[in-house]
Amino acid sequence: MLRVVLLLLILTNLLFFVWTQGLLGTLDEGREPQRLGTQIVPEKLQTTLIDPIPGTTSAESCRLVKGLAPNDAHRLVALAEEKLPGLRLAVQTRETQANLYWVYIPPQPGRLAAERKQVELKNRGVANSSVILEEGADKFAVSLGYFDNEQLAGNYLQELLKRGVRSARIQMRENLLDKTQVEVRGPAEILAKQLPELISGQGAASIGDCAAGR
Repeated sequence: MLRVVLLLLILTNLLFFVWTQGLLGTLDEGREPQRLGTQIVPEKLQTTLIDPIPGTTSAESCRLVKGLAPNDAHRLVALAEEKLPGLRLAVQTRETQANLYWVYIPPQPGRLAAERKQVELKNRGVANSSVILEEGADKFAVSLGYFDNEQLAGNYLQELLKRGVRSARIQMRENLLDKTQVEVRGPAEILAKQLPELISGQGAASIGDCAAGR
């Protein structure tokens, strides 16, 4: 009996020692007060703002100014260099072949005959005509007008036939036209806001997109 009591006392002391060392865990572990204490407090959060990289600008864009005469294109470049030095401009001139359709009466034997033909045309209600006086194959021909396409020229020829003018003809002629445009490159924001103001005094000038891949 005494031996059993001694064993129980030893066992009790051993358990008490283990408990005091925390080897069996704490009573508060995993309970609500302790869990709340480890949560993030929103009021203590701080936001750090990152400044933009110095010297960065908006994306570069490209616009094409069309409808300019060669002299106007070069004046536009000079004006842009003075007012908007951040832009890069390049004048592009290309020759484009366009067909014109000439309605005419073939050359007459001389100037007097050509002028008599003009009087005849006026009597038939055709007021717009001119005699070609320049040296060449068309000298003393009577010009009745130029048209951009064959259909318009044909329509006019039919109108002349209705008025009794049967000697008129249509001849296709090649016309080389200089097409001048200015390519403008720079920050998209500047192009959108200030390029329209820059060309405001350039008459028929218009702004379009640059060709893809340039």
